[in-house]
Amino acid sequence: MGQQRLKKKKVNHVAIIMDGNGRWAKKKFLNKKEGHKTGIKNCIKLCKSLNKLNYKINELSFYVFSTENWNRSPAEVNNLFSLIEEFYKNFESTADENNLIIRHYGSKENLSKKIINIIDSVTNKTKKNSGIYINLLFNYGSRKEIEDAYNKMISSGKKYPKIREYLYTKYSSDPDLIIRTGGEQRLSNFMLWQAAYSELYFTKKLWPDFRHTDLDLAISNYFLRKRNLGK
Repeated sequence: MGQQRLKKKKVNHVAIIMDGNGRWAKKKFLNKKEGHKTGIKNCIKLCKSLNKLNYKINELSFYVFSTENWNRSPAEVNNLFSLIEEFYKNFESTADENNLIIRHYGSKENLSKKIINIIDSVTNKTKKNSGIYINLLFNYGSRKEIEDAYNKMISSGKKYPKIREYLYTKYSSDPDLIIRTGGEQRLSNFMLWQAAYSELYFTKKLWPDFRHTDLDLAISNYFLRKRNLGK
C-alpha cells in the first residue's frame, strides 16, 4: 500500500495589504515606478506559486489600489494606472495557466472606460475556472464601500436589508487572516467591516521581497492562534 498523501490544512480566505514598494525602490536607488512594477510582478509570481504552499487557500485577496491613492501626485497616479492595465492583462494569462478565478472588488467611479473594459474582460474570461479565487481590490476603500452599501440599502426599499448583501465583497467570506507587509501596523481603510474577527499578521518584509515561503510562515502563525470569534 502506497504512502497516504497528507491533506493540506485549509485556511478559507487570506487577504494581503501589499505595502513597501516605494521604500523597496528607494533602497535599490530606483524610482517609485520601478518599485510598483516589481510589486505587481511579485503579486503574479505569488499566484503562480500557490501550489507550493503547505496550506490550501480558497480565496486570496490583494489590496491593489485604494481610494486614497488618488491623493498622490498626478504623475504617480498615471504611472500606477499604466502599470495596472498591464497588471490585469498579465493576470488573465496567469489565471488561465493556473485555473484561477479573478474577481474585482471596488468602485468603478473615476475609472476610464478602457480600464473598466479590461477589468470586465479578465473577470468574465476567468469565471468558469475552478481553482482559487483571486480578489483584486482596486479603487477600493472600506469607508466608501460602506457608504455605497448604505445608499443601496436605502434605495432597495427592503424593510430589513442586510448590509453584507450590498458590500463590494458580498460574494466572499470574511478574511480569516489579513497580512500587511512593510512594517506598518494598521488596516488603512481595508475591509473594515469584514475584518471584525480576522487575525492580523504584520511583517517588516517589503512587498517585492515577500515570497510564498513568507505566506506559509504567516499561515502557520495563524494556526497557532486560538480564535474565539467573540464567544
